[in-house]
Amino acid sequence: MNVKNGTLLLILIVLLAVTACGCMEQTEAEQVQVTTNNTVQITDMLGRELTVPEEITSVYATSPPSTILVYMLAPEKVAGWNFLNTFNHTLMNDEYLNLPILGGWFGTQTGNYETIINIHPDIVMEGYTTDGQIDEAIKRRQESFGNIPVVAIDDSIIFVEESDPTIEYVGELLDCEEQAADFMEFRADILDEIENKVSDIPDEEKVRVYYAEGPTGLKTDPSGSQHSQVIDICGGINVANCSLTPGNGMTPVSIEQVMEWNPEIILTSNAQFYNTVYSDPLWENIDAVQNERVYLSPLNPFCWIDRPQGPHLIIGTAWTATVLYPDLFEDMDMEQTTRDFYSQFLHYDLTEEEMESLLNP
Repeated sequence: MNVKNGTLLLILIVLLAVTACGCMEQTEAEQVQVTTNNTVQITDMLGRELTVPEEITSVYATSPPSTILVYMLAPEKVAGWNFLNTFNHTLMNDEYLNLPILGGWFGTQTGNYETIINIHPDIVMEGYTTDGQIDEAIKRRQESFGNIPVVAIDDSIIFVEESDPTIEYVGELLDCEEQAADFMEFRADILDEIENKVSDIPDEEKVRVYYAEGPTGLKTDPSGSQHSQVIDICGGINVANCSLTPGNGMTPVSIEQVMEWNPEIILTSNAQFYNTVYSDPLWENIDAVQNERVYLSPLNPFCWIDRPQGPHLIIGTAWTATVLYPDLFEDMDMEQTTRDFYSQFLHYDLTEEEMESLLNP
């Protein structure tokens, strides 16, 4: 082989080697792109097809029910709160208590897209509760969040209905099926026990209950409202014969109406009303006050009977049953039930002092 041919051969070998390295680098780059862009196709609860990360590690939910559900099932995936500063939250570990509070779209609240986008959640979870304009609302939300997938879930049956596909759906979405299944079992056990004990109570023997809202106790919600349904579930008769105010509820009533209804039991989640009702002459002739049967719902870290709505209200349903019918539910160990619920689903271990303060506020 002469020098010229040898030189050409050497050049050809070098070119082949460079080409091979380039192909190898391109192949490796393509492989890296595939492995770092792991996504899956899902269908949300409105039937919308979405592309989301295969492993979801950060979720921002835009309303209290869905936020609480994520916290109960997968607390490490909660990217922030939308309501926390308006409640008493000492019974919550600092790692969750110190998450940012960024608002959302519920009640009269309006969230800020930019602040939520800046925390970079893998998905935004949007709860819906009515049929009106749902598709348009979700569409606007998705347009505003850009590339962050907006997953629609049904908030309307997230309270204490025994059949609730939302819990199972979120459990699968966030890869926490076992925790979701445990919660559904916990909830079903309580609801079954209540149903078995109150279903046969004759109407004339059911206790008559008034739900007192607001600092004066002169707002309420009648039977059929989501805000007072613990009374219905636990076999009480809601005495409020008034209109149902859609949405936020809290229909104004007069003290004369309450006196006419004359409830045997008053439930409230307002500490100011509870602390004054026994000394207020306006209420002194009502049976519930005279017999000292006014009860303040536990409020920490979330109210047990209303506002915010959410799956945590199952513990308040058990509490309400024991308040309405203490003899019927004397074998329901509220301390142990509460301890189990807080440990497993609110991720907090109660001390004896905290338990006492919670159940006897």
